[in-house]
Amino acid sequence: MLTIAELIAGITTLFLLLASYFDLRTGEIPEKLTRGLIVIVITTAMIYSLCRVNPSFLLSSVVVGTGFFIFGYVMFYLGEWGGGDVKLLAGIGCSLGFLNSTNYFTEAFSPLYLEGIFPYYIDYFINLAIVSSPYIIIYSFLLGLMKPQVFEEFTGYLGKRNSILLVLLSLAPFLLALNLGMNRLALIYLSVPLLVLISLYLKAVEEIALQKTVDVGELKEGDILANDLIVDGRKIASKRKMEGLDRNQITEIKRLASEGKISNVRVRWGIRFAPILFLAFLLTLIFGDVLEMIVASILTT
Repeated sequence: MLTIAELIAGITTLFLLLASYFDLRTGEIPEKLTRGLIVIVITTAMIYSLCRVNPSFLLSSVVVGTGFFIFGYVMFYLGEWGGGDVKLLAGIGCSLGFLNSTNYFTEAFSPLYLEGIFPYYIDYFINLAIVSSPYIIIYSFLLGLMKPQVFEEFTGYLGKRNSILLVLLSLAPFLLALNLGMNRLALIYLSVPLLVLISLYLKAVEEIALQKTVDVGELKEGDILANDLIVDGRKIASKRKMEGLDRNQITEIKRLASEGKISNVRVRWGIRFAPILFLAFLLTLIFGDVLEMIVASILTT
């Protein structure tokens, strides 16, 4: 018979799998999935807390879910993620918080699970970084092939003084480890400047391939603006709104367009990230601290 922890882990996995399917197919994650996951986990945590007369189950779920939401919102604020990704990450946080309160991770349901030096919620983000790196590189490279202007923008970034300084500073851990004779560790640190270059390339991808200018008549509900829309000193719509444009805002924009005050707007979208959130969740459940496993295998060979 399934335990409550295994049930929540299974439900979360199912919701993430469905969210990944819709994200890859349509570029959007249905609200019913993101909100449904949060409601199911929080409700389960609340009922479990009442039954055990222990508020820690609900508190852990809410606190971790809120922390994950804040991280996701920062990514949305930076233009890297869509609103659906933020809500999906919040649901994952709620689930992980509840699972931890039930001792899911300390009891290690999976024989492959490795409890590392970091807490489970840090393990998730480490796993997220491990999975997302190759995904984003391949995805962004393909976007660059489709839009050659991306590479032009990227080379432009590389020529800036701040970018050159950032790349040189990122080499410091590698050079230090090499100087100390820690060659294998130096190889790991060599990934730091690589990540800096990737981040610069992603910035170019965002500017060129993940934004476009559309006619006002083409706007639809849920479109996210690349910039705040301000007319006559009044903010009509904000680029920070996760739900994107609503019906009333689109109506107002079309009215302003008919008055000749707006001709077109610039909208943006993020990389389809739901599959990565899903895979990182699976890695956390099954393996725990994947980075420590990788480092340990490198240092012991």
